Amino acid sequence: MLTAMRSDSSSTPSSLASLDFRIHNLEMITPRKTLTSNPEMRAAITTKDLPTQAQKPKSQLTRDTRVGDVYWCDFSPLNWPPEFDYQHLVVIVRGGKIERDIHVVLPLTKVDQSNNPHGYRLAHNPNPGSADTSWAVCNHVYAVASERLKPLRDAKGNRLKPRNLAEKDIREISSRLRRALGTFLSFGLALSSEKQP
Repeated sequence: MLTAMRSDSSSTPSSLASLDFRIHNLEMITPRKTLTSNPEMRAAITTKDLPTQAQKPKSQLTRDTRVGDVYWCDFSPLNWPPEFDYQHLVVIVRGGKIERDIHVVLPLTKVDQSNNPHGYRLAHNPNPGSADTSWAVCNHVYAVASERLKPLRDAKGNRLKPRNLAEKDIREISSRLRRALGTFLSFGLALSSEKQP
């Protein structure tokens, strides 16, 4: 057990170094065992080969994003489950500009979300070649850079114009997103009512 050191002349550089060494070893032997990561994350942490802003690729967007647009999104492989990782379709819920802006998105998945109260099955899969059905996961809200978004392409690899979800789908997704954020949003509503005369 570590004890606090007195803040006086007895705290010599050598004793401080010894304390640092003991703290470091204590941290090394008490990892957060409840957390798991994928192999890429463990390798990146081990080698400290973590992504930096200087490595950002060139954006593939040809215009600013709009609500309801569907893109591929390159989520980080350095994730903690149940975060999304690698490439998934996403729907834009807050559009942004190509240059130096943030795009707020919800991931789409072919994994059944029937047991998720915030999941919504789209009327049509915007990428029909991958699966018959597609679900919006409305309790997974992400803010991503333009460089993470890529356009859909046809079977020959040709870029497609951004597809926009049907209005009914957007309304249903909006409703579930509000429900997922309900506790937080209710604070804003309460504050607004308090300010009214």
